[in-house]
Amino acid sequence: MNELYRTLLDLQKIDQEIAERETSMSRFDPQLREIDAPVHALEQEIEGARTRVTELRQQSSKLEQAANSKRERLKAYEARIEKIRSVREEAASRTEIDLVRRAIDADEQEALDLMEQSTRTDLKLDDQQKHLEKLRAEAEPRKQELLTSRQQAEEELAVLRDQRNIQASRIDKNALHLYERVRRGRSRSALAPLKGGACGNCFNMVPLQEQADIRRADSIKRCEACGVILYFED
Repeated sequence: MNELYRTLLDLQKIDQEIAERETSMSRFDPQLREIDAPVHALEQEIEGARTRVTELRQQSSKLEQAANSKRERLKAYEARIEKIRSVREEAASRTEIDLVRRAIDADEQEALDLMEQSTRTDLKLDDQQKHLEKLRAEAEPRKQELLTSRQQAEEELAVLRDQRNIQASRIDKNALHLYERVRRGRSRSALAPLKGGACGNCFNMVPLQEQADIRRADSIKRCEACGVILYFED
């Protein structure tokens, strides 16, 4: 076999191995995301619960402040009613005092309800945090195994790419350019053997003159049907 075709075939073999490694590499991230998914989901749930606890406490604090403000108003009304001499004004003031007292009771009750919700959410957070630690512990060995495998695959891929660069440097630039152009096309292989007068890639018959040229290997010939570079196997 012509030396040029031999070096091109070696390059194609390396490229196929690189493609296989890259395909394998593409599977690691989805697998890692699948492992991390339950952990991330629970982390988001915990973060939402913490935000909810903060909001509940802030709302409860605002209600307490509102109740305190109403108590100050209530003291003012009670102090003023002692100075009222009109029965009508006294009745109106007592009605207003009753409304303020009911508003204070409502604020206090709502603040109490919010604090109870906050306490229940806090207890739930404790359980969720324990469950999160358990999930992390269960996921970590498999995750580390995948990370180690990915690192090993990356190192192997780096070695193959170095080998490719060395191999490509040994090939005539015009032939390498043609190989790269064919490889970027639709064919799975850039080179294919001539088999019984037919293209080894698409199996279309090659004209007799083309077959003779391919056997002589004086120049690079491509299949007119699929475009791969054809070579003759001794």
